[in-house]
Amino acid sequence: MSNASATQQPIVFEQIDSSMVTEIPEKYKNRTLINSRYVFEKKIGSGSFGSVYRGINIISGDRVAIKFEATTTKIPTLLWESKILNHLAGIPGVVKLRYFGSESNKNIIVMDLFSRTLCEEINKLKADNSIIDASLHTRNENVNLVLQQQQQPRPHPYPQCSDNESPNIENSSINDDVNELEEKNSEYLENSPPSSHLCADINTECVDNLMKQIPSYTKDVTNYLISMIQIIKRVHDAGVVHRDIKPENFMLSLHSSEQKSGDDEKILNIIDFGLSRFYMKGEKHVINTYDKSMVGTMRYTSKHIHEGNVYSRRDDIISIMYVAIYLLKGTLTWMGLSSKKGDTRTKEELVYDKKVMTTSEELCEGLPTLFQKLLDYSYSLEFEEKPDYSYMIRQCKMLLKTL
Repeated sequence: MSNASATQQPIVFEQIDSSMVTEIPEKYKNRTLINSRYVFEKKIGSGSFGSVYRGINIISGDRVAIKFEATTTKIPTLLWESKILNHLAGIPGVVKLRYFGSESNKNIIVMDLFSRTLCEEINKLKADNSIIDASLHTRNENVNLVLQQQQQPRPHPYPQCSDNESPNIENSSINDDVNELEEKNSEYLENSPPSSHLCADINTECVDNLMKQIPSYTKDVTNYLISMIQIIKRVHDAGVVHRDIKPENFMLSLHSSEQKSGDDEKILNIIDFGLSRFYMKGEKHVINTYDKSMVGTMRYTSKHIHEGNVYSRRDDIISIMYVAIYLLKGTLTWMGLSSKKGDTRTKEELVYDKKVMTTSEELCEGLPTLFQKLLDYSYSLEFEEKPDYSYMIRQCKMLLKTL
């Protein structure tokens, strides 16, 4: 794998079909064209790199996202991001780079445009499920009833004797009485309500989930967690760590072509590789120098990064777990912290101290045990260790069977 410096030669992934090139539509004749086909329309965001606009390919009609930064910037983030995206080209779930080049003293990167972020999607689901589902309440009551029945002694179908009494065996043999008892007991078991035996068949995780009254959109978040793990595995397999995992950097599109397909299947994609790095140098993993400053979004970074460790695959995985927990609970315990009078700690120190003090059990309170289990697993990984992505996905699929 080569880590050679990226050049400023234009990177073009869409070739112009000359048969499609006709006279430029009148409304675009006085507009600035990027790479002879893209027009920017409306500013939709900004960041440390510069600005991002919604645009359109005037040849195909595809909607695109266009980022700009000055060519004179000290740290050319878009130049680096174009190199990473060029390296990751063709990987499912990674935003497609359509063009990179320098025009009018600007570095310009053109990518796919998506409909909404993962965070916006989950917020929509929360709004759709704002009223507590009555059926869920009923199921919880049923499980409570089952558990109560399981704790009560089952009535015996045949009269019982006290220690000082003898059974009445007039006109019958002991064997006849025993046989009759067994027949009645079998009849009782066959005719008794199914609920009295239910607990023997209910999966422990299922009962646990019902009793916790987990969010109704847990199934959706778990499915997206599987997608996030699958995507980051492909990125890692290509030798790259993302280093800025957060809900806003996962986007939803429709299957195949967002603009043209009638298929409403939602596909997750990861964006924003401006902070990404190669974690391999040749055939060797980069070393941990323990002297690195904070990188990424503090809310979702692992404790390892606060402690100055070099970013590795385990940190992307930990951030993904923080994202999943945040999507379910709507908060993390270290959000909204501020220094009290006399406290000289920085915001980063406050967040780190809270992360250290918060156990995984406390962080995942009210959620299926899977989330605590996978968070603990993520923190058990060594610096160079490859995460067991398949194990994590299997655990998620097991949870889905109980929801």
